[in-house]
Amino acid sequence: MKWCKSCNSTHDAKAVVCPKDGSFLVVMQENQVDEELPQLKAVIGDHYELVAGPIRGSKRGVYKARHLLVDRTVIIKILLPELKHLGDVVQRFQNETKMMAMIAHPGVAHSLDMGLTPANNPYQVGEFCEGSTLDQLLRADEIETAELITVFNQLCHALDAVHKQKIVHLALKPNHIMVHFPAKNQVVTYLLDFYQSEEIGYQTQNAVDIPALFRNCGFPSPELLKGEKLDQRADVYSLGCVLFKALTGKAVFTGTDAKELARMHMEDKPRQLHQAAPGKSFPAVLNNCVMTALEKEPANRYQSMLDMQRDLMMIAPSLL
Repeated sequence: MKWCKSCNSTHDAKAVVCPKDGSFLVVMQENQVDEELPQLKAVIGDHYELVAGPIRGSKRGVYKARHLLVDRTVIIKILLPELKHLGDVVQRFQNETKMMAMIAHPGVAHSLDMGLTPANNPYQVGEFCEGSTLDQLLRADEIETAELITVFNQLCHALDAVHKQKIVHLALKPNHIMVHFPAKNQVVTYLLDFYQSEEIGYQTQNAVDIPALFRNCGFPSPELLKGEKLDQRADVYSLGCVLFKALTGKAVFTGTDAKELARMHMEDKPRQLHQAAPGKSFPAVLNNCVMTALEKEPANRYQSMLDMQRDLMMIAPSLL
């Protein structure tokens, strides 16, 4: 069986894309306990007790844990045993921890610690963020358009802090965004998962693996698909794709395979919001904001996340 991360639907093993939203399907054994991963109640790093999980992803087992000394809830990600001997995977896993530790912003999940399990599996300890993923909220229809605008305002501010550290996220998608409603009319947004992140100025030296980019990055920018040098504007494009999907319930483009989808992102003009969601109305300033973020050429997009945020802040709740 294959699984769609976007809508949580399952499909035949031969399927490539989700017929509901066009997202690429992955083979993932969600909630499966791996015999080589630590079991619940195990203590990692002398003082982290595993209390829930693991959720087994493609590269990591994710646990909820408790710091025994200070009684704090944390998240622990442990590299899967079959990957611990792959140097490039281990290096990226460690780089993710270091990058998240560099970014001092309340909207970015903090990295707290790293180490090795008794079985020599690398692990990282991160801040536990309350709430639901944006993906979960959208599928359950539990978030209003005005709340979405607040979420994306906060994401712009958080990503600006990321970019100030010369980091480009490169994996902006609804399941990497956590949203918490601590009280009425209050929204708190967290940006998660820096596994795919690179330094600004990064350019791959290898042939571009198109299917892997869609699988890992969700909404890769045209320049990422072309193997060109990257900067903060690649994240602007990806965030525009996430905003488009959040508002309309549809992906910007849907293709029969990764090659066709890549061509669309590099060449085709996106639909206007009202074309993707007939029957819904969107203020012109919001439609223009999304279309500017989705420009093919980086020079024609917002040049920074703060530029995009300024336009989002112009959208009054009364217009929605």
